Amino acid sequence: MPFTLSHAAAVLPAVRGDGSGRGRLVPAVLVAGSFAPDLTYYADGVVPGAMEFGRVTHSVPGVFTVDVLFCWALVGLWLLLRAPLVALLPGARQARSAALLRCGTAPARPSLPLAARWYASAVLGALTHIGWDAFTHHGRWGTRLVPFLGETVAGAPVYWYVQYVGSALAAVVIGVFVLRALRRVPLPGGPTGVPALSARERAAATALIAGCATVAALFRATAWWSRRGEAARPWELIPTLCFGAGAGLLAGAVLHAAVLHRRREGAGAGTR
Repeated sequence: MPFTLSHAAAVLPAVRGDGSGRGRLVPAVLVAGSFAPDLTYYADGVVPGAMEFGRVTHSVPGVFTVDVLFCWALVGLWLLLRAPLVALLPGARQARSAALLRCGTAPARPSLPLAARWYASAVLGALTHIGWDAFTHHGRWGTRLVPFLGETVAGAPVYWYVQYVGSALAAVVIGVFVLRALRRVPLPGGPTGVPALSARERAAATALIAGCATVAALFRATAWWSRRGEAARPWELIPTLCFGAGAGLLAGAVLHAAVLHRRREGAGAGTR
């Protein structure tokens, strides 16, 4: 999949319309698990060998080991970033988004049953990822099982079309799910836990994140093109652009959250 975020569509059947998980599954961990196998690809620009390590993260042993660790780290980061990111939305959109994402909710106390739920959710999410990729990438068991996927149509293999069309359709499914969930979730009756930002502050933070994404995407694309430009087809650059932009978005979001945290600390110190 060129768009890692589209993998979340595969775990939506395990998520209720109000954002809660079915059974004992944890939605945030399910979604992060569906992203986890690709995380090393986003780090390739700064961590040598990260792209090659993707063979491990996309293997069955990797699903039950390193992918779980990557998933949990991603969830921990998400818990720190969700409220600062919701703060970037227009004021009228924040309350329902905060309620759907459980902003301001105290984390559950660690326990063995909770760890088991997190582990199962992470594994399930990662399994959907490698299962989907099996039918959309060269040399995987899925494309070997269905030889037609390797046939060439208009200069590209069929699995390439499945990969890109599937990514686009999955993104639409995710968008529809989120919009319906936002309509269903009740407005919170108290504080949302979302930092208050002025329109100028929201614009500045959005520009920061977008700038980081642009710089990172250009950095990755330039490095990739210098290695393969003459022999590559233009569409082959898309995954590299996505990985670079994704890494930049994450870096920008972390910087944005750090600025808000420092501002909150400064405000707290000023009231003492």
